[in-house]
Amino acid sequence: MSAAGQTLLWLTVVAALGTAVVLGLFGLLLTHRVAGPVHVMGLYMAALAAGRYPRLRPLRKGDELRQFFERFREAVDRIRSREADEARALSHVLAALAPIAVSPEAREALATLEALHARKRQAAESAGDVAFTPGS
Repeated sequence: MSAAGQTLLWLTVVAALGTAVVLGLFGLLLTHRVAGPVHVMGLYMAALAAGRYPRLRPLRKGDELRQFFERFREAVDRIRSREADEARALSHVLAALAPIAVSPEAREALATLEALHARKRQAAESAGDVAFTPGS
């Protein structure tokens, strides 16, 4: 193999390795911009499944999925609002039914409604009290 052919081969190998490194770094950056928001939303969903309403922090500068995250935030806000509305409605129902619940079955049903009301009220009152950050 001639010196020019060998130089061309080495330049091709170096260029290919350089391109692979640049593409790898670009891929790493892009996956962090997508995987970060997905990971955070997964943590938020776990908190929601546990009955807590975390205060959602904004995405980092440069993160992808902003529109999806805003829809997710709107959904959490709607669920939180619905929880508060249901707690208010249960409060009115309990106030109306408490004086007339005389039978044991009615009192048992009223106790069930009171437990549901307490859970919904607690969830609505604690909504957003504590900022939720990844890892907490």
